Amino acid sequence: MYFEMDCPCKGKNLDKMLQPAILLELYDEDLHGFMLIQKLSRNPMFDGNMPDKAGVYRYLKKMEASGLLRSDWELDDEGGKPRRIYSITDNGKQCLVNWTMALKQYTRSVDKLVDKIDKKIGI
Repeated sequence: MYFEMDCPCKGKNLDKMLQPAILLELYDEDLHGFMLIQKLSRNPMFDGNMPDKAGVYRYLKKMEASGLLRSDWELDDEGGKPRRIYSITDNGKQCLVNWTMALKQYTRSVDKLVDKIDKKIGI
């Protein structure tokens, strides 16, 4: 059987899961973009793979505009490049709670779908 590499059936492109993953990483600590990307790569949703950096930065910008995150510039004491540090807002924390409830329901629905497919095609 032949599948296209970018076929959604491969489960590779779950970009909608980027938002709750970002919120989770920022829940306990403020991070700059590069450190956030490194932590995301260790998230089970990315299975050790580095997420698309440009996509992460797009999401950060969008999430900040939506009020889920805020950012401030951190200046290096040694005169290095300033870095944007991201932190979660109260709205972002509530959004993560909402994501948790939605994902739990989604998991139940997906489990039912998988069971139905298994029964139908015998995998």
